[in-house]
Amino acid sequence: MFALIALIFIGIWMLIIHGLSYSIVKYLVPEGRRVKWYFGLFVFFMFGTFADEFLDQYQSREMCKPENLLIFDPEKVRGKTVVLRGNISREILMTPVIANVSNILLEDIVTGELLITYKRVFIKGGWLSHLIGFNSSSPLTYDGDCTLVEYKQLFQEFNVNKIYR
Repeated sequence: MFALIALIFIGIWMLIIHGLSYSIVKYLVPEGRRVKWYFGLFVFFMFGTFADEFLDQYQSREMCKPENLLIFDPEKVRGKTVVLRGNISREILMTPVIANVSNILLEDIVTGELLITYKRVFIKGGWLSHLIGFNSSSPLTYDGDCTLVEYKQLFQEFNVNKIYR
């Protein structure tokens, strides 16, 4: 069923691109070069439509740098017992990559001092697929999740105990 809907959408999109390319060529290009310009514009619009899906992985690298995801002081956390202070989630809008950032805050159970901040980033598709209206379903090609293995290793390496309440 999804494949049928996708084919219908792509067919309609190709008709729109055909009309746009034809209109541009008809009014702006001299008669001898119209066929080349038409095919050039058609290919440009068709592949340009979905190019953001392929570029999202490069755009999201900055958000997924390890030094931005896990923040702690090794001397302060060694041998401590921590508890979840809060899990603050927010959606980042008005950027090429639509992302949901979840901040997990862990504090010392005795002093209440914030010891560990861990960010998880969930990335869903590019701006164009959301603009067209694909935000209710999964993105076309790119779906990212930035998590660190170091977060789990932190508790073993520094002998940190995590208590759930």
